[in-house]
Amino acid sequence: MQIITSDKIGLLKYVQCTTENYIFEQSLKPDLTRTINNVTWSGGYGGYEESQITVCRTNGLVESFGFSHEDENPKISDKCLVSFLCCNNCIYTKMLNHHHSIIYEDLFNTEKERYKNYSQFMPVYTNEKIKNGVYEKYLKNNRLLVTVSNSGHVHVLNWECDEQHKYHLSQEDEMKHSYDPEKKRNIYFQNYKDIILQNIEFKQIDEKNNSNNVIIKKNEYSDISMNDICKDYHYNNMLSEGSIYQSYILSNPIDAACINELLTNRLAIGGYKNCLKVFDLFTGNYIWKSKNIGTTLLNINCESLIKTVNFLNDINVNIISAATYDHKIILYDMRCQTKPVYIYDHYNRTNVSQNKFAYFNHNYSESDLVFTCISSNSHVTTEEYATKKEHCAEAEKQNGVTEKIKEHEQILDEKTDDHQIENKIKSHEIGPHEEIYAKFSTHQTQSKNLQIYEKLKEEKRRTGNLSSVNDYTMENEINDDPRPSTLHMDEDVDLPPPIHANELKCKNYFIKKFGTKDSQIIFVSDNYGNVYKFEVVTGIKLLQYIYMKKCAQEKITCEEEKKQDPIFLLKNKEILYEFYKEYQKNNKTHMRNDLPVMWAKDNFDQFLILFLNKFKIHNGAISSLRFHTGGKFLCSVSYDRFLSIFNTQIKKVIKRVHVGHILTNCLFRSIDINESECTAQNEYDPKPSKRRKLQHPNEESDDEQSSQCESWHDSSNGSDQCVSENGKYHQRNFKKRKGVDDEDDEDEDDDDEEEDDDDNDGDDQEDDDDDDDDDNDGDDQEDDDDDDSDDQEDDDDDHQDDDDGERDYPDD
Repeated sequence: MQIITSDKIGLLKYVQCTTENYIFEQSLKPDLTRTINNVTWSGGYGGYEESQITVCRTNGLVESFGFSHEDENPKISDKCLVSFLCCNNCIYTKMLNHHHSIIYEDLFNTEKERYKNYSQFMPVYTNEKIKNGVYEKYLKNNRLLVTVSNSGHVHVLNWECDEQHKYHLSQEDEMKHSYDPEKKRNIYFQNYKDIILQNIEFKQIDEKNNSNNVIIKKNEYSDISMNDICKDYHYNNMLSEGSIYQSYILSNPIDAACINELLTNRLAIGGYKNCLKVFDLFTGNYIWKSKNIGTTLLNINCESLIKTVNFLNDINVNIISAATYDHKIILYDMRCQTKPVYIYDHYNRTNVSQNKFAYFNHNYSESDLVFTCISSNSHVTTEEYATKKEHCAEAEKQNGVTEKIKEHEQILDEKTDDHQIENKIKSHEIGPHEEIYAKFSTHQTQSKNLQIYEKLKEEKRRTGNLSSVNDYTMENEINDDPRPSTLHMDEDVDLPPPIHANELKCKNYFIKKFGTKDSQIIFVSDNYGNVYKFEVVTGIKLLQYIYMKKCAQEKITCEEEKKQDPIFLLKNKEILYEFYKEYQKNNKTHMRNDLPVMWAKDNFDQFLILFLNKFKIHNGAISSLRFHTGGKFLCSVSYDRFLSIFNTQIKKVIKRVHVGHILTNCLFRSIDINESECTAQNEYDPKPSKRRKLQHPNEESDDEQSSQCESWHDSSNGSDQCVSENGKYHQRNFKKRKGVDDEDDEDEDDDDEEEDDDDNDGDDQEDDDDDDDDDNDGDDQEDDDDDDSDDQEDDDDDHQDDDDGERDYPDD
């Protein structure tokens, strides 16, 4: 495993996690004023290659460093390739990948007839619409970088590292002060501020009344002292004026920003007192703005409080999730409405009793729990991973033939309906190429973008009228072919020569399937070192859950055939949704100062967030979460100076490395991970087992939680209850008695931390194994230990009601 980390003193580190950890740190001078907020890959065409790393700092600097990824011992260069200065704290930076044209045509044709406001969030790019955007620059240039500052200033830069794209001191000044390097450097920075930065034209976008009016502003760098910020290596290394393509002033202050991985023109922004908005970089306008959450049941105004945002592309590219400073997860659907479609409050987790007006619990007081990061699986992968994925799928398909035959024989013994047997077997068939949506290379993408740009240029020159940029990309719209030919370009077509010579040997990239699922797994971190696993559910899967709950309340048997029949569920969709909304209303109370129920408009799918697991991984606030391209490993860094690698399948921390400084961000390399190297150290020494969770003999383990729809944990209910197939309730977890064991475990954990600081690397690995066992063996216990005596009494009452079959099921 190879990870890039950044820290609070402004340095990058390369961490190689094997049996013997290898850490390489930059030799630059550490400085607390140069804290790194975000890191991103920025090498090659479109930023796909992992040969450069771009960072953004709290003092506004944006810098790019080389990474020798092809060497036997990779390391990060100390030489800055190119740099730029934002006018405030830069919180986010991302390269604009160039696969937008690969998927946009398909998305446009698929859903354009469904929605009345379709052109607002999926526009057709005409010359009139793109005049304030960077669409033309995007089509004809190789490397565009987006930077977002806390003050709302957004830049789109040409991130080329050539000397011709940099600002240089005039020869006259250089010759005049050749014997005084310090004065020459000061003159360079002063000239760069006066000539370049102060003359940048910022387009302030008016966000009121959907007007998107533009106001031009200058002199935004008047309070900046470049001599205090820049270093010696920035001399003749700053970006030139011609490389600053567009600059905007958006709604501020911005605390969270995110570029959609698939539709790279979409920039989502939000903040503590800044409602969520989506800005289209191609048109230079807002395409969607959310409204304030509103007031609580006590008529108290609720601010946005957005800490981090992310797009849920597995469900739909128009679904956005936002985590807040007050432990909430908010879902928005751009296709539906400006208000949230669902709000999950993690602290209000126990169901309201029958008399909700007399219900009170001190656990519902104010909490300082903050959700810091949201992470989900990536959809753009490299050739190496995709090739291995295909081989594995092919092998699984071959190995599964015998299993299917055995299953088929068992079904023949139990059932005689041939139609049911055939449908059940077909439902388990998985093709080897099922997860691949499109395949492309940087050469093909570059050629396609240039063809679109030339066609637009030719139409403007020939007619002089405003023509659609999408006329070329959507020429297959009239045809009946559901998959346009642009997704699979003919290799025999003569393509224009690439701009860079190294592009001749470019590798292929793959886009995984997206927008086809009824659920998506997300991982959320908090300021106490915990990582939560949630499932966002909608569509048919949500209707199955609602049907089971309805059967449970009406005390009727939940028929398995109806539950698995999409036709039956869709036919009764309105009835199920009405039941779902009514039950949510009944579970709201002013005693907890709950928010009103949020749901989507009619004719749109509803949503639900299920709390699945909680993992204690760090002892301090988690500052960053990153998924590996394969979607199996989750990297987290924390203020406790540790880097942890979490295996989401076995639910264990397989690697824990002490890096040495307060970490602020992390970045996974997309190369294949050899798990044997990371787990080899555990094969020789047995893992100590300090305690095990007691379980009821008739109940299943939390480590083996089922993914079936019976395991429904409501957003407003964190109890471990589920509905069985016959509609009866049963208790899943056996509550562990709190006592001296918990205090002993805390003392043992403290001892382990002291040993980690004093021992060598080999001893660190053994202690890490102990910590991993403690973290994972006690994951589910911590939830139970956190409950107070009042919650235990409620659970005892609920358990007693379960025996009578009269207890209320959890609500959302």
